[in-house]
Amino acid sequence: MMRSLLCALIAICSLTACGNKAPDEAATTPEPAQQAAPPASVPASEAEALQPPAEVQQPVGESDGETVDAGTTTTSPVAAAVATNTPVVPATEPLRWKKGENYTEFAVAQPVNTPPGSIEVIEGFWYGCSHCFELEPQVVAWEKSKPAWVHLRRLPVIFNEVTREDARLYFTIEGLGLVDKLHSEVFREIHVRGRPLTVVRGNRVDLGATEKAAREFLMSHGVSAEDFARQYRTFSTENKLRQAEGLARRYMLDHTPMVVVQGKYLSDVSMAGGRKELFQMIDDLVAREHGAT
Repeated sequence: MMRSLLCALIAICSLTACGNKAPDEAATTPEPAQQAAPPASVPASEAEALQPPAEVQQPVGESDGETVDAGTTTTSPVAAAVATNTPVVPATEPLRWKKGENYTEFAVAQPVNTPPGSIEVIEGFWYGCSHCFELEPQVVAWEKSKPAWVHLRRLPVIFNEVTREDARLYFTIEGLGLVDKLHSEVFREIHVRGRPLTVVRGNRVDLGATEKAAREFLMSHGVSAEDFARQYRTFSTENKLRQAEGLARRYMLDHTPMVVVQGKYLSDVSMAGGRKELFQMIDDLVAREHGAT
């Protein structure tokens, strides 16, 4: 009997000891919510002060096409600081080039003279322009490397009588199908050999002497006098000259050289930041336009 009573007392004391031990352990082990936060790479005060520019804030209700339960995500202070200061670039905007700085975008896109799926690049030039002469080797190299769906159109810009007669020479060469062979040769004749093909006397263009100079130049490169006459002063060439004048006004080509991409974008070497940069930008703009077709 006494033995039974003694065992019961020992059991009661043991239970009392377990009940007292649990609260002590809970008090010495902090809950997860009470644990100290790990040190952040960016001070909280700085992270809170960083705000995205007003013009790049995402409109209310707009998403990137993916939805995630907000309750299941966490963002580190570093990621939050970077995200709030990274502008969102539209998918259609070239990443490197800035509108208004590297190129101008026309308010209304102009018609292009290419089939569907092709992109037109216009080079506005003048044979007497030394910058056009210097750019010509890069134009030739780019034309050889460009995609087949990019069409290069050379446009002689007409400002006055001199540029008009230089443009007439270009359209004569074009009508003969000899642009690839003779276009660069005209630049060399003028800028390397020092032989202008538009003759100016008394502050006026001497049309007779100019036609003679053009004929002799083309004949020296294998063009017959008859073929020259069939192109130089014809209705077709006069019509091309009128069209060129209209296009130069439409595209606002006020100097040379200039480029127009797909009737939408206007630029030059200075705006692009250099000759190499100009063709890099052209490649980016034509790729953008081709992706939109």
